[in-house]
Amino acid sequence: MSRNPGTHKTLLLAASVFTTAGCNGSPNLSASFGGPVAGRRGEVQVLFLNNTPYRAVFTFGTYDQTDQFSEPDFRQFGHEEGGLVLEGESASGIGALDCARVFSIGGSELLDLITENLSGAPVLDEALIEGVEFFSIPAGEDTEEVPTPVSQGKAAPFAAQLGVDFPCNALLIIRFEIDDLGSDPFRIDFELIPSSSTR
Repeated sequence: MSRNPGTHKTLLLAASVFTTAGCNGSPNLSASFGGPVAGRRGEVQVLFLNNTPYRAVFTFGTYDQTDQFSEPDFRQFGHEEGGLVLEGESASGIGALDCARVFSIGGSELLDLITENLSGAPVLDEALIEGVEFFSIPAGEDTEEVPTPVSQGKAAPFAAQLGVDFPCNALLIIRFEIDDLGSDPFRIDFELIPSSSTR
C-alpha cells in the first residue's frame, strides 16, 4: 500500500502543534490569579508617574481577554474636580485593581468591554479614549470661566499580560514621558516590582 508523504508530514505537524500547546500552554492563560484563597483573585497595585508638563487623561483597568462577558475593573483620570486628576510633573497615589489576564491603559478591547458589559457604570467620556491624551491648562483669568484644556497629543495604548509581563499582587509602575525619538509625542514606560508571593 502506497503512502502519501504530504499527508504524513501534515499529521506529524498537527501532532507536534497539539503536543506543544497541550504540554506547555500559554503562561498568560495558566497563571494564578493570586488570591489568598483558592478561587479568589488577588490584586495588582498601580502607580502612575507623569513626567510630562501636561495633565494626563485616560482609562486603565484589568480584564480577562478570553471572556466576552468580562467586566473590567477600571478607573479613569480626567479633568473633573473631585475625580482622579493627574497633573504634569506629579504622581498618583497607589491604587489597586482586581488581578486579571490583562492590564491595559486605553486599549480598544478594554474600552469595548466597559461599553458593552458595564453599561450602568459611571464613565467619563473625555477619558474613554484609546491611549493617553495630554493637555496643557491655560492660566486662569479673573473670571468664573474654567480654562479649556488644550490637547498636546497622545501616547499609544499600553497592555501587559498576566504571567508574561507581571504576576498578581505586584506593583506596576507606569511612567509617562515625552518621546523625542518615537512617532508619537509621548510614550508609556513600564516597571514591575513583584510581591514576595504570587499567591
